[in-house]
Amino acid sequence: MNVLVVSEPGVDGVFRYVERLCDYLWENGVAVHFAYSDRRGSDPLWDLVARVEAHGGRTLNLKTANRPEPADAAAFRALWHLARDVRPDVVHSHSAKAGFLGRALRACGIRAVQCYHPHAYVGMRPHHGRFDRIYDLIEAALGRLAETIVVSAGEASFARGRLKIPESHLHLIPNGVDVDVFSPATPEEKRRLREKFGLPPETLLLGNIGRSSEQKDPLTLYRAFAQAAAKRPIALLHVGKGELDEELVRLVRELKIEDRVFRFPYTSNPAEFYRAIDGFILTSRYEGFSLAVLEALAVNLPVIHSIAPGNCDLLQHPLSHRWSAPPGDIAGFADAIVAWHDRVHHADVNALNHRQIARACFDVRKSYGEVLELYRSLRGGEQAQPFRRPLRTDSPPP
Repeated sequence: MNVLVVSEPGVDGVFRYVERLCDYLWENGVAVHFAYSDRRGSDPLWDLVARVEAHGGRTLNLKTANRPEPADAAAFRALWHLARDVRPDVVHSHSAKAGFLGRALRACGIRAVQCYHPHAYVGMRPHHGRFDRIYDLIEAALGRLAETIVVSAGEASFARGRLKIPESHLHLIPNGVDVDVFSPATPEEKRRLREKFGLPPETLLLGNIGRSSEQKDPLTLYRAFAQAAAKRPIALLHVGKGELDEELVRLVRELKIEDRVFRFPYTSNPAEFYRAIDGFILTSRYEGFSLAVLEALAVNLPVIHSIAPGNCDLLQHPLSHRWSAPPGDIAGFADAIVAWHDRVHHADVNALNHRQIARACFDVRKSYGEVLELYRSLRGGEQAQPFRRPLRTDSPPP
């Protein structure tokens, strides 16, 4: 089988999903070609490009961004030429920009099976932007030309309800995590990592990894952290960059938490990030299904997360050390951070069941195995059954 993977982000969760998908496909004898963009790139992106080429695949730098722009026309022409040359059996595109470019190939004569991972639809955000209706119309139209892989009940519900994508074109395959790569740190390793990154050696450290964007809502995170830090001796490590960077710098000064907040634009080894911290927090306004949360669970970390579309699926699992608050609820997140500190500080963290749940419910090989099964089913002309897993397509109540 010959698969063309198309992804605009070259960093953060979407890229980490793509990176491990390529590895899994090679392990199972699938040829992979890769179209990407270096506009949001990282060192691991270039490592993946090199691995694709070492396996005999073709690569293409689309040189495009996540928002619509004139450069998209040249990117599409280059992608069409690549697809015409490599004749893929499957085109698998990831996130909105790649999803538009990849699925549009069908209108220009590329007859490959089309699979699309939205990794959270733009229209799922609670405060709609002025172009959201246009995005929804595009997603609704292209959703009828491709098979869409949704990763959570919230994402599935949005695709069926708001976008009216036929159920026959939707396939619910939750994200997975590699519990061998993401594993807990020993106390000695944690101390070494704290020293390596210049982090406080003994202070309880809360961590967040994600773009500085409206979706991830780091403004709520920083304000909530400041309230909690006024009551408890804690620190925050934030890995990620984006359009809110300058506002976050101003906010840190305004809140007078310069000595408590540590920031890095990205990490080439996310597993080290999780092993260095004592708890993980996600204040996002919406998600597909956060890969970062799954990675934190695999490392057996306590988690704080927003009760938002895509995150609500976590409420189905009896996590032992989990706190939550509605999106944008600064006071609610501050209370959750204080509760996290007090429980982790006074309780036996060995009682956590998070890694056990990650291993049992979110094994990456099962998740990618279902993706490969879907490829084979669709390529063979069989009608794959949507929503294989027994998960509800409505979000459970808080």
